[in-house]
Amino acid sequence: MKFLIPVDGSPHSLNAVRYAISLAAALSEPPQLVLLNVQRSVATGNVKLFIDAETIDDYEREQGMQALHAARQVLEAAGLSYQYHLSEGQPAEAITRYAAEQGAAQIVIGAHGEGGLGKHLLGSVVAKVLEISALPVTVVH
Repeated sequence: MKFLIPVDGSPHSLNAVRYAISLAAALSEPPQLVLLNVQRSVATGNVKLFIDAETIDDYEREQGMQALHAARQVLEAAGLSYQYHLSEGQPAEAITRYAAEQGAAQIVIGAHGEGGLGKHLLGSVVAKVLEISALPVTVVH
């Protein structure tokens, strides 16, 4: 069994990681855990005229690794193996596409993430994942 856990560095995404750890403990065979961070492209408009592609890629990779840092620490402290992947694009679409490509059995996602969405009941990314995913989605507050 494989769980995809989208992580954006927010407290809610870290709660999703902790929830996945509790799910793993309840299973007779540990699931495969896959962390995913999706960066929205900063190379829009005229940005590419002023900043080269390598600099943009480096920036997005650095931001993604920073967002994954706490989740990776929690999984390592729990003694669980995991994989991680960095992606770019529209988060909900990238999450559902990657989950399908990886053969995930379930998506475990925080109720809302970074970006001022905390005032909403569900973040816009979570709502879109719920709408378009063919997989079961567990939303963790």
